[in-house]
Amino acid sequence: MALQDANRDWQTNIERARQLMSVSDQTNLMDDRNALERQISVVETLQNLAFHDADAGGISDMADWCLRSWLRILSHHPQEVRVLSAIGRWWLARAQPLLARIAVHDNTSSSGSSHSPTRTLASRARTTASSEERQADRAAHEAEARMHLPDYVEARGVLLPATEYLRQAVAAATEQRILTGDLLLAAAEAYMSLGNVSYARVGEGIFEHAVLYLRAASNISGFTLPRHLRRWLDDYGRFVS
Repeated sequence: MALQDANRDWQTNIERARQLMSVSDQTNLMDDRNALERQISVVETLQNLAFHDADAGGISDMADWCLRSWLRILSHHPQEVRVLSAIGRWWLARAQPLLARIAVHDNTSSSGSSHSPTRTLASRARTTASSEERQADRAAHEAEARMHLPDYVEARGVLLPATEYLRQAVAAATEQRILTGDLLLAAAEAYMSLGNVSYARVGEGIFEHAVLYLRAASNISGFTLPRHLRRWLDDYGRFVS
């Protein structure tokens, strides 16, 4: 009974959300230059609902409505950090089903995961050709071959706008002196994800962006990096000046 009630409540929330979308469209809410706070509140709420289970792909019609709405708001407020960030996070959420499938594929492949930042950022430190290194090279070649697979190609196409909008958000927040650790973490996550599905020849520059964002976040007074990102930064940050 509890599960049935939960499902019924969920469907009710979805119906109410779609009604809100319809009312917003009918009243041209997203074109009102003087309703920024209301606009952001509405679209953020619906975006959180649309991507409640991002790995499963979310609710397509609601997610698409959110992106269209953000872009309309952005046309009136091109330097609004919250809007730039929300669009970047939208693309990052849209990438999650692809990244989840890629993770499963990588975990079942003979060569393990996609490109490691160690192999890209620290490639200049290699000196010998031991059997372990030859095995690592073989794994790297297999990982490189996977970059041609459809999920990897599509993931790159989705993550590129995620990194671009989050980069713009960081730049605008820096200029406006409102930069936060959470925004830097979102930008770093987007670049880390893009680096993991990119060819090795471009991966180094992508991972360097992630390192720089994490380093900047760690330098914000009172902000603490999550443990796994602190470990990632300690492992790979030493290769980036």
